[in-house]
Amino acid sequence: MILPKPSILIIHESRQAATYASLLEKTGAKVHAVTSFDEANELLSFLHPDLVLLAATMPQGDGRLYCQQIRATLVHPRPVLVLMHSGDDVNERIKSFRYGADDVLADPIDKNELAIRVLAHLRRRQEELSSRLTQLPAATLSRRMLEQSLVSDRTWAALSVDINNLRVYNEVYGDLAGDQLIKALGAILVDSASENDFVGHIEADDFLLITDSATAEEKAEKICQQFDRASKRFYPTEDIERGYLIATGIGGIRRRLPLISIAIGIVNSTTRRFQSYVDVLTNAHDVRSLAKQKPGSGWVSDGVMEPGVYCKDPLRSRILVVEPDGAMACLLQENLSLEGYVVEVASSAAEALDLCRHEPQPDLVLLESTLADRGIDGWEFCRMLKCDDHLGNIWVIMATAHPDQVRALEAGADLYLPKPFDIPSLLSEVNSLLRSRLYRVGRAS
Repeated sequence: MILPKPSILIIHESRQAATYASLLEKTGAKVHAVTSFDEANELLSFLHPDLVLLAATMPQGDGRLYCQQIRATLVHPRPVLVLMHSGDDVNERIKSFRYGADDVLADPIDKNELAIRVLAHLRRRQEELSSRLTQLPAATLSRRMLEQSLVSDRTWAALSVDINNLRVYNEVYGDLAGDQLIKALGAILVDSASENDFVGHIEADDFLLITDSATAEEKAEKICQQFDRASKRFYPTEDIERGYLIATGIGGIRRRLPLISIAIGIVNSTTRRFQSYVDVLTNAHDVRSLAKQKPGSGWVSDGVMEPGVYCKDPLRSRILVVEPDGAMACLLQENLSLEGYVVEVASSAAEALDLCRHEPQPDLVLLESTLADRGIDGWEFCRMLKCDDHLGNIWVIMATAHPDQVRALEAGADLYLPKPFDIPSLLSEVNSLLRSRLYRVGRAS
């Protein structure tokens, strides 16, 4: 796995600047050498060096004061400040540290000592700019790697990776368990990376993999498979067997939520020209959001992505209310119709099933569990819907006074709403479910 080249700025008189630049370039760093503070100011306005090596005495002024200026004006992460000080006066060297230097070296200095000291500082800086959780390069180094990729001759692809449903996982099992999951994903990405790939941990569960464009999709598929195998170790056996988590909301609302998975968005330097690292990350995140539209782990590439197929306005969606209580059915129909939905009402399973099978199908069924129709109750009706290839995509909200929310969710309901409930809460949940299917997208996997 590769890392971005570190950047060094040397501020010294001409001959020494050239000598030190030639030496430090051999460490693999990108070196910029200037001979005045004015030139340095121009570079610092756009360059973000890891280390500044400067002379304590310059024709334009005191290098120690310039150290103080850098500390006051450059935001985090500021560069390491190494002051080159001629003379053996210990008090002068101590004063240099008080002005803000991170290290003070003799000037001139043995070339081997200079190289080793600079490498030690760069190593320490890399540690500071790495994630404490995964030890992978964090946001600053990831940004720099993207910037270097943008100006390279190599064709590359950027994979934006994150974990689906991590917030719910943390709510159920705790943040420490979630951290272990994030570390596992980081390890999987490193394992999948080749010698010339870069893996960065930008923040939280947001990762970046920069790889060769020709192998990007193959690696994305491998990462998904590895994560799905590894993720099973992070759940109790009963949750794996059930196949979903139960989340509790305000008012006792329960919803089925899928187990953790990952989403990967791939953008490729061969398909478009990116303007900046922000452009790369923004597009990768947009493509990744399409991968989240499908269940389970998956990836979407901007090279094979199908255009989105936009569905109708959710407020024109059709809702079927299955409620044997005539008064309650009338109340629900009136309130949902006032919200702009097209609402039909059925009082039995047979009637509801007939309405579901005729076009246009309902987008959502609001279902009471206590149906009595040829032995088909609400639980069985819900199972019938979810097991039907043509009807299984219909949202089902089980609104019931029955206290067993697990039974409702195991029957296939997408949401359990305990009675009595307030109408505003119901309308909010209905609108949320319908808006989650505003569009469909193609996905390669």
